[in-house]
Amino acid sequence: MSFSSRRRNYLLTPHRRDGLIEWMKSMLMHSFVLDALDTTAADTFSHFEMLIDEHRLMTDKLQSEMNSNSALHVSSSNLFVQSRLKQLVPSVGTFYTRLPLRKAFEAYNAKYGVTKRRHICISFNEIRHILNLAQILAMIHPTAGQVQIERIGIPPRPPPALSEGSKSEVNEQSNGQHDTSIGYETPVMFTRKELTNVLETPRATWALDDNIATPDLSPTPLREYMGRDHRSDSLAIDENLCLTTYPLPGPKLLCFDGDQTLYSDGANFDKNQKLAKYLYLLLKHGVTIAVVTAAGYEYQTMKYELRLSGLLTYFMEKGLEVDDLERFYIFGGECNYLLRVSRNNRRNAVLSLYCSSGSAFQIKLGKDYKLHAVREDGPGGWIVSTKYFAEAPGNWPQSEITRILDKAEASFQSSLSDQNMRARIIRKKRSVGLIPKEDEKLPREALDEAVLRIQTELDEAKVVLPFCAFNGGRDAWVDVGNKRVGVQVLQSYLGIPPEETLHIGDQFLNTGNDFAARSICPCVWITSPDETTYILKSILRLAGVPLMSLVHSLDEKAGGYGREDDNTGEEGKKVVDFTEMERRLSGMKMDVFTGEIIPNKSI
Repeated sequence: MSFSSRRRNYLLTPHRRDGLIEWMKSMLMHSFVLDALDTTAADTFSHFEMLIDEHRLMTDKLQSEMNSNSALHVSSSNLFVQSRLKQLVPSVGTFYTRLPLRKAFEAYNAKYGVTKRRHICISFNEIRHILNLAQILAMIHPTAGQVQIERIGIPPRPPPALSEGSKSEVNEQSNGQHDTSIGYETPVMFTRKELTNVLETPRATWALDDNIATPDLSPTPLREYMGRDHRSDSLAIDENLCLTTYPLPGPKLLCFDGDQTLYSDGANFDKNQKLAKYLYLLLKHGVTIAVVTAAGYEYQTMKYELRLSGLLTYFMEKGLEVDDLERFYIFGGECNYLLRVSRNNRRNAVLSLYCSSGSAFQIKLGKDYKLHAVREDGPGGWIVSTKYFAEAPGNWPQSEITRILDKAEASFQSSLSDQNMRARIIRKKRSVGLIPKEDEKLPREALDEAVLRIQTELDEAKVVLPFCAFNGGRDAWVDVGNKRVGVQVLQSYLGIPPEETLHIGDQFLNTGNDFAARSICPCVWITSPDETTYILKSILRLAGVPLMSLVHSLDEKAGGYGREDDNTGEEGKKVVDFTEMERRLSGMKMDVFTGEIIPNKSI
């Protein structure tokens, strides 16, 4: 058997597949035969919407019958009478928002011409992208009601403004479910050129009148957009587009995985200028951002700062204000160590790192840009204020924590011996890891076997505390707690409901640690930091943020910066030099498994 055949067959095993996407893929196969109609695939996505709406209705009814403390634990598995979708896809979970799948598919098809193919049917990744787009549309333009209106095709190019004569056309184009792309169909979200015309039209809000969706074209109190030819770069500030008093439409809490989502696996955030810019803009617009990561260095803040040094430096150079800065959180160890960026009274904060040889490295972060542990106990403590739900970390007895870690360590030891793995086991305060020896690589089959084995053993042992056993790509871990608890703690602590939370991660299979977040909030499934960058770019554009004008204006207000793609600016202007940041960090490295700072032998 060739390597490619082996790889393909391995990906078909149940633990490497997603039930909902695989079912959608099988239902769409008939849309790609030679005699398929142009609208067949879009109609199929409409049927998916209907099944999801029915499933949500039954879940919401069950949720309303439960008390407020248990409402967050409602899942499709609690349904007394299963929905049709649950019968077709037994592994399907909870949907916290409606999903405009037809609109998302039409947008994707307009760009990539999926329905023009006759030999290759729609793929797993294409359906994943469509689901991601539908989730973004649903959160940024939620519906005020469920009104079905005749759907027509996507216009080739949206007009520059909504005239009186075009109101009826817009009314026909919208299905009354989601105000997508500010009154127009959604394919225009994909390129800057196509988006320009949409983002610069007046915002159309929708109201229900006698079961007919009609656009309300009255001036919005939030903002209006003018043609780019008639505005200056500083007009964004003049029009109060730098939102600090108005909420950004869309998610209020954005949670991110770390490795392979914000930065490459095992690397640091030290070179992604575009992603740093979009995170900065989201913070400026009132969105709370949390990095919910499996990396558990307890409250050794300097190690988290090292992993995010490039991002923190970007915030410093851009002059991010304190109120915005304090909406940036890190949840380490899945849900065990909560930190935030907050004020530091020292004039120049310096990140000092000491390696095992005694050598010291220092990175200047500047004033007020350091991480601090969030208070656990006492008034306002995050552990105290979240004790009301049973699985909160404040309710975990130490004896149960020790029991989980003991069983995990014994199971990993068995896997290491049975599969002759060139690995070692490390144990931390609330996690156990199976990591490769130096310069070794563990096969993913062996890691998956170790993870599924420990999951089965802990389930059979009737462990009462939440845990997460996952394949990290290069290693395998068992953590006490999981990302469902982590996101739920943030929702409770910050007062943000599940439907206004969005988790972005890369491990949503049942051997990944993002899988648990599916049961507590909407999710977006990405595979690389580049996809994360594109998702954030889409969120900002669909929310009506004119990216280029706004960034330039904010730069001028903060003191002036060069072009975003340059590392050298004009005289008297400051730029964020990611190349220099990478060079300064190259003299050391941190063992991401143990957290030990060691000299870089390759330098």
